[in-house]
Amino acid sequence: MATASFLNMPAEIRLIIYKLLLSDHKDMTLRIRTESPAMYEQRKREMRRRSNFRYIADRMRSRSAESTYYLDRSPGDIHSSILGVNQQIHAEASHVLYSEHSFDFGMDIESILPFLQDLTPAALSSIKRMNIVKRSLPYTKDFDRCEWRNACAFISQNLRLVQLDLDVEGGTPSLANKRKLYWKQKSTYSKADFALIARLDELDEDMEWMKQFVAIKNLQVLNVKALLQHCPIPGSKAMAFFVNFSASIETGFAEYLRSLMVAQS
Repeated sequence: MATASFLNMPAEIRLIIYKLLLSDHKDMTLRIRTESPAMYEQRKREMRRRSNFRYIADRMRSRSAESTYYLDRSPGDIHSSILGVNQQIHAEASHVLYSEHSFDFGMDIESILPFLQDLTPAALSSIKRMNIVKRSLPYTKDFDRCEWRNACAFISQNLRLVQLDLDVEGGTPSLANKRKLYWKQKSTYSKADFALIARLDELDEDMEWMKQFVAIKNLQVLNVKALLQHCPIPGSKAMAFFVNFSASIETGFAEYLRSLMVAQS
């Protein structure tokens, strides 16, 4: 009876109630992460509705473990139990939940596909904002490339994002003593340089991720941020490219990505 009375309310009143229950907080980011193997073993019986997957839990030894995704650090009080009342309320409320928040996956790229594939088509189509982190090129493994490729393909084919935030790990040589001179002499790549790199027949596998990422189209906003960490003075062409690429992340690289991914007004 109470459910029937609620559904008899005007749709605009129900929408206000959904927003109060699901998005009445300042931090509008939902952080989706991969569960640690230890925590997963403790809670896996409680999470039967979530897809599980294997991922590399020990990167040094390339040792895999079974896990699933979880919500890390809820931004506030989200009363998601309302989604389980009935199908109509689920359809109406899930649109508010998924359209009002930005979904931040950090570097846990392996959690993107299972999370998105578990959503209903209506919930999936409601997601409009996402944040992901690209791991530093020298530390990218084959399994990282596979997970990135699959995630980008699914996003490009199934989501219609409005905003995408990309954080890219980069490296900057030490600024101590003579090393400072090298950093002052660094080169940067322009938008045209990256366009040329993308056209190379034998594109370096470290940059294949760029081609896969630009398959995501028709964004309104693309934010690109460099997460710079210390790295050694380059001793090879590959490392020199990485340092120069890092210096170009928020300039030439960002301009190149926007030229292909942001819808032209």
